[in-house]
Amino acid sequence: MSEIAADANPYRALFDGHARYVPKTPWRPIPALFVTFLACAIPVIVYAILLEAIALVGGSEADVERWSAEATSLASPGGLAIIMFSQALSLWVLWAAAGWRNMRHEVLRLAPPRAGWSTCVFGGLILIAAVGAFELALYASVGFDPFADSGWLLAGLESPYWWGTVLVAVVLAPLWEEIAFRGFLLSALAQSRLGYWPAAVISTGLWTALHWGYSYAGLASVFAAGMALSWLMWRLGSLRAVVVAHSIANMTALLFAYFLAPAG
Repeated sequence: MSEIAADANPYRALFDGHARYVPKTPWRPIPALFVTFLACAIPVIVYAILLEAIALVGGSEADVERWSAEATSLASPGGLAIIMFSQALSLWVLWAAAGWRNMRHEVLRLAPPRAGWSTCVFGGLILIAAVGAFELALYASVGFDPFADSGWLLAGLESPYWWGTVLVAVVLAPLWEEIAFRGFLLSALAQSRLGYWPAAVISTGLWTALHWGYSYAGLASVFAAGMALSWLMWRLGSLRAVVVAHSIANMTALLFAYFLAPAG
C-alpha cells in the first residue's frame, strides 16, 4: 500500500521522508577506483589496438587517419560498432567486479525503486528542468554556443545510422555510466569514512572528466547533472531509477540538438 501511495505522489517520494540509499559492498575505495579506471580506459585501449593493427597490416598514414576519424564517429557503421563494443566490454568488467562475493545486487542497488516507476520518470523530468535551466543560463552568461558540445551527436542523428546514436546515447551510455559511477564506485566510496556526499562529489568529478572534450560550460553542466543523479540515488536508493532518469535526460538532449540546432 505504501508503494502505491508513493507512486501516486512522486513529489512525496523524492522530497519527504528518509533517504533510501545505504551503501553495501565488499570493495574498498582504492581497488574500486582502479576497476573503474580500467573500465573507462577500455575505449581508449580498443582504439589504440585498432590503429596498431591497421599499421601492422601495412596501412598507409592516410588509412590510419581515415580509420582514426571513423572510429570515433557516430555517423559511420565502423565507429558505432567500436563504440558499442567498448561500452559493452566496459559494462562486462564492471558487472563482473560488482559480482564479487555474490553481492552484485547490493553493490549496484539493483532492486526496483520502492517509490514506483512514475517517481523515476518524475525524477528524470526534474533533472531535465533543473540542469537544463542551469546549462542554458551558464552558456548564455559565458557566451558559449549551447550546441557546441553536441556536434558529434548531431552527425550521428543526421546519418542513416541515427538509430545507433539513439542506442548509444539513450541505452548503453546511461547503463554503463550509472553502473560505474553511481553504482559500483559510489558504493565503495560512500561506505568509507567519506560518507555519501563527499563520495558523490568524487564520483561525479570522475564522471565529468570522462567528458573531457566538452567546453568548460559543458563540463559544468555535466557535473551538475551528476550531482542531480546522485541526489536521486540518495533519495530512492535504486540504480534502476537513476538509469531511467539519465536515459530520459539524454533523450531530451538528443531531441533538443536535433530540432533546435542551427543548420550547417
